[in-house]
Amino acid sequence: MRPILLQLGALPIRSYGLLIAVAFMVGIWIARRRAVRIGYDPDIIIDLSVIVILVSIIGARLAYVFVRWNYYQHDILGILRIWEGGLALYGGLVAGALVGLWFFRRRGIDMWAGADLVAPSLAMGVTIGRIGCFLNGCCYGKVCEHPWGVVFSENSIAGMHYPGVHLHPTQLYEAFLGLVFFFVLLAAERRKPFEGFLLWLFVILLSVSRFLIDPIRQYGTESIAFRSGALALTNNQVSGVALVLLSLGFMVYLSRRAARGDVTAP
Repeated sequence: MRPILLQLGALPIRSYGLLIAVAFMVGIWIARRRAVRIGYDPDIIIDLSVIVILVSIIGARLAYVFVRWNYYQHDILGILRIWEGGLALYGGLVAGALVGLWFFRRRGIDMWAGADLVAPSLAMGVTIGRIGCFLNGCCYGKVCEHPWGVVFSENSIAGMHYPGVHLHPTQLYEAFLGLVFFFVLLAAERRKPFEGFLLWLFVILLSVSRFLIDPIRQYGTESIAFRSGALALTNNQVSGVALVLLSLGFMVYLSRRAARGDVTAP
């Protein structure tokens, strides 16, 4: 695990920031290739990415800071140090999705068809982004007694809190599942029942996976949304349940819209 991949003079190249940048670039490349195949102008993806990247990062950072405000209220400038880690996946997903849907509608493209166009890029972004988390040593799991437990380097976030301890590499679990979701979406596209199906299928898959992985991920008390005896639900788990219900609701709506042939309604 290498929070700093290399040092260029006085400039450190941080693995987290670099992998997030790579995730966006690969996502754009995938979306452009898909746009050409489907018949859209690939330059639309470039215009979209400029807006979505900015809004996603802001949304992800604000969601992260909101949950940890007790810390950041004493370090306001620390809010800007995103290269050190600290982006909430759901915050970036919701913010990016909203502005993306708005963008497609402004360009006169059915926004749900546009959402399906970029959905596989989102899954690949999860994969690459979580590898960045692994190298950075953030978003780590609880103590792991299995052979695949990982001891993080002492200069990583996980290593500073748990030096010499084998932990669940939850970042790699999510990275692997993101790759699985990528191929599931590509396969589902061949028989998707309506526009928007891929987007909401991705949200469901992501939310369910986060719900199942969160019990073995290390969290502070500020990230626990509900506790009753031995039962504890994290903010991500509660958000995931809400997103699954939202996704199912939109799937019903979009299915009915497709059945009546209404492709102009939002």
